[in-house]
Amino acid sequence: QYARESDRIAKKDGTFVAKDRKAKREAKEAAIAVEQAAKRVKMEALSASNLAVVSVNDPSTLVKEDAGPVVPAVVAPVEKTSNEPTPSNILFADSLPEDCNEMVLKCLFSSYSGFKEVRIPRVGLAFIEFDEEPHSSIALKALNGFKLSATDTLNLKYGKS
Repeated sequence: QYARESDRIAKKDGTFVAKDRKAKREAKEAAIAVEQAAKRVKMEALSASNLAVVSVNDPSTLVKEDAGPVVPAVVAPVEKTSNEPTPSNILFADSLPEDCNEMVLKCLFSSYSGFKEVRIPRVGLAFIEFDEEPHSSIALKALNGFKLSATDTLNLKYGKS
């Protein structure tokens, strides 16, 4: 005995029930759109500036009901105090697996605007060049930590111009 009967047999028996594939596809597309929008907002927030924003809880939850009108808190930007390298238009990839070649990296980075070329001076190292620094920053934030294989990840840093 089979797990289920085919649509053709069900139609012949009169037990066929059409599946609503359109609703399932629309729900999947909506979930993807929400995920892409969240990713886009995150990328814009990261690339907007080198300033960190301090998050504040909703002040209305901290005030009693009879305390009067709620005045929203102003969030002041705080400068980052990390020793990150200066952004440049060249990215440096190290700890690459031996089977990672120029074509693999070119396929990964060519989808980002401003991509110029990939140079591999020796096994395990690569330089990826872009037209301008904002282009390389977007690629770095998107592909840093990308899984090249089950055990290897892409480790990106800004190169020296």
